[in-house]
Amino acid sequence: MENRGGEEDLPVIADYFEETYAAYSGDAAAYWETEQADGTDVLETARVAFIAEQSPLDAGAAEGGVPNIAGIKKIDQYTIEVTTAGYEAPAIYSILGIPISPLRYYGDPALYDYDDNQFGHPYGDLSIVESKTSHPVGAGPYKFLSYENRTVYYEANEHFYKGEPLTKYLQFKETLNSEVAPGVMTATVDAGEMNGNKSNYALVAGYNSGGEVTGDVITTISVDNLGYGYIGLNAESVSVGGEPFSDASKYLRKALATVLAVYRDVAVDTYYGDAANIINYPISNTSWAAPRTTDEGYKLAFSVGVDGADLYTSDMKSEDKYAAAIEAARQYLIAAGYTFDEGTGLFTAAPEGAKLEYEIIIGGAGIGDHPSFGVLTDASAALATLGVTLKINDPADTNVMWNELDAGTQELWCAAWQSTIDPDMYQIYHSSNIVGLGGSDSNHYHIALPELDQLIIDARKSDDQAYRKAVYKQALDLIVDAAVEIPVYQRQNARLFSTQRIDIPTLTPDITTYYGWGADIETIVMSANK
Repeated sequence: MENRGGEEDLPVIADYFEETYAAYSGDAAAYWETEQADGTDVLETARVAFIAEQSPLDAGAAEGGVPNIAGIKKIDQYTIEVTTAGYEAPAIYSILGIPISPLRYYGDPALYDYDDNQFGHPYGDLSIVESKTSHPVGAGPYKFLSYENRTVYYEANEHFYKGEPLTKYLQFKETLNSEVAPGVMTATVDAGEMNGNKSNYALVAGYNSGGEVTGDVITTISVDNLGYGYIGLNAESVSVGGEPFSDASKYLRKALATVLAVYRDVAVDTYYGDAANIINYPISNTSWAAPRTTDEGYKLAFSVGVDGADLYTSDMKSEDKYAAAIEAARQYLIAAGYTFDEGTGLFTAAPEGAKLEYEIIIGGAGIGDHPSFGVLTDASAALATLGVTLKINDPADTNVMWNELDAGTQELWCAAWQSTIDPDMYQIYHSSNIVGLGGSDSNHYHIALPELDQLIIDARKSDDQAYRKAVYKQALDLIVDAAVEIPVYQRQNARLFSTQRIDIPTLTPDITTYYGWGADIETIVMSANK
């Protein structure tokens, strides 16, 4: 390494080597004994040292430290201003997601003096907060009383800024999804939320005398779930020649994905009925960034062949679509380097790094209770006609699946994402978040594409929604092309309310995916209170 900076006194690697060599007299063992890495948290050590060095012993800092955060300013009694270092679209939800808590309870008002950098606690001492964790107090409509037998007991907060709630007491019960509808019907609970699948809706309709999901016993309000179901493929473990994003590897995954995708309609309709829709891009349909059928370039998921031609036509029968998907998978596997025997019509050998058998894990409680289970059984039977085995693993304990995902050893799996208000893709698809790299560990697909990374960063740094949607469409197309995720369904959540015990007109009138009935819980009146 040469010194090209024009500064004669700048050190170079040779200088460091000479100094270190002289300090240890050329003794490598002595060097290693002193300089070897240990368990020290380098980042935390550097952070503490930096704070101590930069911050004098003043301004409320009893032992040195940062007296205040320059980017957070009190404007008036009810307003603060937060300044960030650069713009990122999701930041507003993270910053404004901080709950408001009363100073009189979690701090000491005598220690609050904003102008003197005193914020309700002895500097660096949060013991007051820690002592209250078992009995929390917030600024919401209800006050916490106790937690007993899986039930949280609340009382109306007379100091709530929107006014004291009209119903005095509230209980939140922990229960199973299957117990919600019977609980509302039998008056065990007054309201609850359940998955909006076909069997649950049938159960609710049976409780109402009119045979509908809203009637004289139960009122049902359904909204799309902020999330979606998908089938994932691990780019590293389902690949050819150890190159996850080569054409051959993508052809392999596209072969599997094409067959899986074609069986989505029947399976999802059987499980959910009208309570779910098939989606074709890996993003919740509740998002403004989700592609719509009317958008230019919109495609059904995995509906093109290896030659780029469309596989299906609008007038095709289901059986014809299944046949087209199998033929497309055959062509994809040949292009991926698999050996096909024309005589038997079966693949007989896989290219290096690939296999003729792959496992897909699904959390169906060991009994196939999952909306995608039908997809797997149909696809497995179809692939078997090509000599390819798709082994279905449905463990009774779902942790078996998540343990494999956390270890990065899975091949294919079925799960669902819980989405966020902002459609930011960073946590799930950015390469820095691949499992084991020290990021969010949420990139179970092991997708690592520099172009995708850049699109994700570009989109989150803009406040232009039209621009962001266009960039996210490019990102979604890359994810689909990499064939690491098959979007399956967008389901509904059903909010159930007792028609007999709740004054229904006092509920939030326009419940949506993003604005739930709890946002106006203080307005709810029980029928007995009318």
